[in-house]
Amino acid sequence: MAARPWYLPLALALFLSACTTWKVEYRRARAEKAYPRGPVPALAGKRCADGVCRCRGPRDPAESPPPAAGRKRIEIRMSAVNGHIKLDSPSTGHFEQGGAEEACFYLDLDVNLSHDFHLDSEEGRTDAGVTPHVHIAEYGPAGPYWYDIVDIHCGLGASACTLESAKDWGEAWKATRKRGRLEPCGSINVSGLKWTTSGGSEADKGGPLRDFEASFALDVRKFATEYPPGASECKIKP
Repeated sequence: MAARPWYLPLALALFLSACTTWKVEYRRARAEKAYPRGPVPALAGKRCADGVCRCRGPRDPAESPPPAAGRKRIEIRMSAVNGHIKLDSPSTGHFEQGGAEEACFYLDLDVNLSHDFHLDSEEGRTDAGVTPHVHIAEYGPAGPYWYDIVDIHCGLGASACTLESAKDWGEAWKATRKRGRLEPCGSINVSGLKWTTSGGSEADKGGPLRDFEASFALDVRKFATEYPPGASECKIKP
C-alpha cells in the first residue's frame, strides 16, 4: 500500500468541516431573513377541494361559482425543477410546490387593494440549481377570458437558473409588460417587481444559482374587464 502524506486526513477533515459550517451558516442566514409565512389560503371555485386544486384546461367552462361582487379571481401556477418553491402573501396565503410538476391554485382577491407577494425557490441538491416558475392570470367573467398578469421564471426546463437567465428575464419583463401587466386587457397591475439571489458556488462563471427570490404586489383595480386578450381596444396608442 502506497504511503500517504500525514496531512491528507487532516486536510480532508478540515475541508468537510468547512463545508458543513458553510451549509449551516447559509441555512441560518436564509432562516433569519425568511419572509413571513402566509395564512392558509381560501381557495375558490369547483376545481378546488380539501386544499388541492385541479389545473384549468384550455376548454374549461366559465368559473362556477364566479367571484362575488367586489372580488376578482386569479390563477396561480407554480413549479420548481430540481428544487422547491414557495409563494407567500399576508393577505392571500401560503402556496408551495416541489419538483417539475405544476401545481395550481385559485383564489379571489378584494378589489381596490394591493396584495404583497414573495417568491422563494431553492435547489434540492447542492450545486444542481433550480428552475423556478410562477404564472398568475386573472379571470374575466365577460368572456369568459383569462388574462396573463405576470410570468416569473429563471432557467428553462432542465437548464437551471443562472445570473444571466435571471437578468434576461428581468429585462424581458420590463420590455413586454403593458399597463403594469402582460395582457393590457386585464385589470390587475403588478408593481415593485424585483428579484435577488444569494448566488452559487460558480455563479460568476455561468454556473447555477442555489436560490432565486422575487417580491411584487398585485394592485387589484375595481373596473370590470370587457375585451378578450389581445383586443385592439386595449392597445396602448403611441
